[in-house]
Amino acid sequence: MTTRSKELALVNDVDACRAGGQMIVASRYAECLHRLARQASDLNLEKFADRLTDVANLIEGMAGDTAVDERGGIVLRRADRYG
Repeated sequence: MTTRSKELALVNDVDACRAGGQMIVASRYAECLHRLARQASDLNLEKFADRLTDVANLIEGMAGDTAVDERGGIVLRRADRYG
């Protein structure tokens, strides 16, 4: 393995770790929204619960795209600041 290929492998590993971390963050946000939706449902706030569930499902569905897109990282960091 050449030095150049080692450097490329390291960059790919770093990108994979960053993407994996962002997917975990997105998954945790979705999990919190699902939990909040269940609590809203328990309080007979069905419309609110349905909307929270929809948003959580969208976050889960887009987690892969969010993780590999730099803009997704920015969104997750901003949400973390206010969350």
